[in-house]
Amino acid sequence: MPADAPLRALRQTWGYDGFRPGQREAIDAVCAGRDALAVLPTGGGKSLVYQVPALTQPGVALVVSPLIALMRDQVDALARLGVRAGLSHSGLTSRQQDQLWTDAEHGLYRLVYLTPERLQTDLFRACAPRLTVSLLAVDEAHCISEWGHDFRPAYREIASVRPLLTTEAGRPSPIVAVTATATPEVRRDILAQLDLRDPEVVVRGFDRPNLVWSVHHVENKAQQVHDVFEGVPGAGLVYAGTRRAAEEWAETLRRDRVSAEAYHAGLDADTRTAVQRRWLAGQTRVVCATSAFGMGIDKPDVRAVVHTALPPTLESYYQEAGRAGRDGERAYCALVLAPSDDALPRSMVEGAHPTSAQVQAVYTATASLAGVGIGAMPEAPTPVDPARVAAVASVSVPQARAAIEHLARQGVWDAREPRPDRILLRATASASMLRSMGEGALARFVDGVIRAIPSEAFSEWTSVWLPRLTEAVGLDRDRTMAGLEFLRARGALEVLAPTDGLVLTWLAPRADRAPVDASVLRASRKRAETGVDRVVAYAQSVGCRRQFLLAYFGESAPSYCGRCDVCLGRHRPAEITPSDEDALYSLLAAAEAGRSRSEWLPDDTPRRRDSLVSWLLTKGHLDLTDPLADTYAVTPKGLKALRQSRETPA
Repeated sequence: MPADAPLRALRQTWGYDGFRPGQREAIDAVCAGRDALAVLPTGGGKSLVYQVPALTQPGVALVVSPLIALMRDQVDALARLGVRAGLSHSGLTSRQQDQLWTDAEHGLYRLVYLTPERLQTDLFRACAPRLTVSLLAVDEAHCISEWGHDFRPAYREIASVRPLLTTEAGRPSPIVAVTATATPEVRRDILAQLDLRDPEVVVRGFDRPNLVWSVHHVENKAQQVHDVFEGVPGAGLVYAGTRRAAEEWAETLRRDRVSAEAYHAGLDADTRTAVQRRWLAGQTRVVCATSAFGMGIDKPDVRAVVHTALPPTLESYYQEAGRAGRDGERAYCALVLAPSDDALPRSMVEGAHPTSAQVQAVYTATASLAGVGIGAMPEAPTPVDPARVAAVASVSVPQARAAIEHLARQGVWDAREPRPDRILLRATASASMLRSMGEGALARFVDGVIRAIPSEAFSEWTSVWLPRLTEAVGLDRDRTMAGLEFLRARGALEVLAPTDGLVLTWLAPRADRAPVDASVLRASRKRAETGVDRVVAYAQSVGCRRQFLLAYFGESAPSYCGRCDVCLGRHRPAEITPSDEDALYSLLAAAEAGRSRSEWLPDDTPRRRDSLVSWLLTKGHLDLTDPLADTYAVTPKGLKALRQSRETPA
């Protein structure tokens, strides 16, 4: 490959004159057949790290990505540039999956995007040795550490496919992992879990100097959010802790005459897509969302991102807030909290991490409600209502869902969230028998069904897209479902309509006790608790916000940025009066003794204590030696003041 091939591809396909910091180093490593880990800032062009080599190397690049919507956006964007890319996901039929890999084998695609779960299928493992694979890319690689331990175990199995993948020269295909948020610990986890060999590790600064960080502890959150969008013109995002809160914040902003819409996983796909498009086009000013919104979305002119609830980790907070100011212009990242807001993420940790006994109770309740006896194994998928399971098992609904997901990871069953636009269907009669069931309108209906369903539906349960089915039979949704019910009642097919719960496919007969790994449950809970503790520490820090965030991601920064709420003095008292002196000396003495800040001024309010600590830091009496550990040292100036106070007669 000519040395200038990557730059030529960049110019010809994307129209850029040069690479951003960090891109070229990672690209050169991959093109030379080396593994690489690239940690680049949000908006730093991470996707080009694998897309450029995909265009300069022979074969197809496999790109592992966490979300189908994110993959679809990238495939569409590449198509607009004239680059053929494929997409493999669970929504495709077996025939479509097989055709996709046949096309990839014959060079139809330069890239194929797929979820980590697709890598583990028998079909992929059978097709992989026939492919010429230029590289294996893992996008949003922090998910290996953040999700792989818990609810996406397939992330930790990615490295297992490596022996199947080879380049045109017959060498092992290089692996490149890219992410915008990875602490030193997460980077080590990525390297280990992907088994990267002699990798080129490229880490470009997490610092985003154009972002203004702030935390607002207020009684009236609605007023504070109003003040942000009144004072900061332009597009914005509001992140809420729940779906209901996202809807409520959108309504609150609309009452303030701010164009706003809600976005969360409870909305159907068409609605979510429409909300996203209106926001990207500038027709909607603010999207109020849960964490379901934003990954992979590139809108450069977001001027404000407001979090109205504590996120579960600093990684997720930095990634979500970092969607502001990608154009390099000043933007604002505000965390708006009420006094009791740290209770929500802690309760979510409690709810999402059941005990071993609770998992056993959920297993028994699920089987009983589905009518599955010990030793039995249902042939058909079984719908499950987590609310009913929770009531029978005496656990919360979130705990029931978490237990069901844990048992899925243990191989008990496959659990799927049904899509409102799909049904599960299996024909129990042959096509000829179906056609012999009637004449006239019924015959036309049956013919439409046969044309719309995949061939594998005659031998196994198959997901069928309802819009295609309704179009084929020429009826609306309700009448189509009524026709299917008619055929089901006559033993011609089995059908499972969309449900609000989950659909389980049992993978093993019901046992007396479920295979529960207590150590995994405990470790998962501990990780979640640690994540929340870090976010709370950030929100309660009295030091520079920028310094805290950069320290968390393994970088150093001055203790004064001059832009965040702390450095601008928004939490310091307007003035220090003689009545404050005893408290100030008490704080210095506590710091000198090495006591934790939570123990300083125990009879005073945390807000007054922290405002006085902020004053001492600003005046040079105290030094915040470690923002993450929240440790302090009394400066020579502070020691002198403390000594003088002790020498002064009372």
